[in-house]
This record gives sequence, C-alpha cells and structure tokens, in this order.
Amino acid sequence: MSSTGPSDSSSNPSMLHGHAAYVAAAVKETVGSYTSTDMQNAGSADKQAAIDEMRAAKQASDAQGEEISKNQTLGKVEKSLGSVTGCEGMEEEGAKRQA
Repeated sequence: MSSTGPSDSSSNPSMLHGHAAYVAAAVKETVGSYTSTDMQNAGSADKQAAIDEMRAAKQASDAQGEEISKNQTLGKVEKSLGSVTGCEGMEEEGAKRQA
C-alpha cells in the first residue's frame, strides 16, 4: 500500500486522489534522487500505486458509462500538470477535456 493512498483506495479508487498522489510521489522521487535511494525508491513505488489507482478509477467510470466532462480550463490545467510531472495519463485526459 502506498504511503500517500487512503486505506480504501483499492475498493474506492479516485481519479482526483490518484493525480494528487502521483504529483506527491513524483516530488518524493525527485528529492530522493538527490538525498537517498530509499526515498527515491519509495517515490517510485508511490507513483506506481497512484497510476494503478487512476487506472482503476477510469475503469470504474467507463463501466458506469460516464463521459469525460468537456471543460477547456480544467483540461488545460490537467494537460499542463501532466506534462510537468511526466504523467502521460494526465496529459491524455486533459487533451480529451479540451476536445
């Protein structure tokens, strides 16, 4: 279990929490690359857990037939954050919101 994830993230995945956890994990991984291998490895593991949570949330959303909201502003922000943090999923979702 990720140290940034809630105890029920596997049973109730959240796209918003997944994105926030990914950003926090990316920061931890980057800081760890300068300070300690343990911190860097923990950041990598947390980042993967966040990716898994986002995928689970997307699958749950798709299964319910929900459409992605068309929101230009949110899409631009999400795409930019994805680009900065290296999260391809965020970039893709942001582009879909802008379409």
